[in-house]
Amino acid sequence: MNVEGTDRRSVSGARTRQSTFTCMGASVEPPFEAVTSAAVVAVTANDLLVLAELDRGLDIPGGHVQRHERSIEETIRREAWEEVRVRVGDLRRVEVIESDYFGTHDLTYMVICAARVTQLAPWEAGHESAGRTVLPPEEFLRRYRGGDPELMRHLVTCALAVLDASSAPPPGSAPVSRADG
Repeated sequence: MNVEGTDRRSVSGARTRQSTFTCMGASVEPPFEAVTSAAVVAVTANDLLVLAELDRGLDIPGGHVQRHERSIEETIRREAWEEVRVRVGDLRRVEVIESDYFGTHDLTYMVICAARVTQLAPWEAGHESAGRTVLPPEEFLRRYRGGDPELMRHLVTCALAVLDASSAPPPGSAPVSRADG
C-alpha cells in the first residue's frame, strides 16, 4: 500500500448521527495527530479569493491530512497547489474547528488559515478540482452552497481581517516618506 497520498485517518463509511462542529478560536493549538483536515482562504494582492470548483460547488482549497505529512502547513500548501494551483505566503491561523465525527471521546480538528497568494500558476486540467475561480469575497459568499454558509462567512471575514492586520503598520508608527531627487 502506498502510504504517500493516503489520508491519515479515513472518514468514509456510514454515519449514524449528525456531527457537531465547534469553533474554538484561532489561538487554540490542537495536537497535530488529532488534526484531520486543513484549508486556506487564499487571497490575492487585490483581495480576491482563489477558490476550487468542486462537485459540491465553489469552496476554499483544503483537504485531509495525509499519512506522510508532518504539519498543518504542509497539508495546506499541498492542497492549495493540488486544488487551485497556487503557492501561498505566510499562513495565519483563522479558526480551529473541533469535530465529534468519530464520537465525543475521539475529538478531531480542522484548521483554517489565511494567506496571500504568491504564485497563481496556469491552470491545468486533471487536478483535484474541476477548475478554479477567482472572485470578490462577497460574491463567493453569495454563491457558496456548502454545509454552513454562516461558518464560511465567519471564516472569510476573519481571514480578511487577519491578513489586513498583518499588513498594517504597527500602531503609533509614522508612514515612511521618500523624497525622490
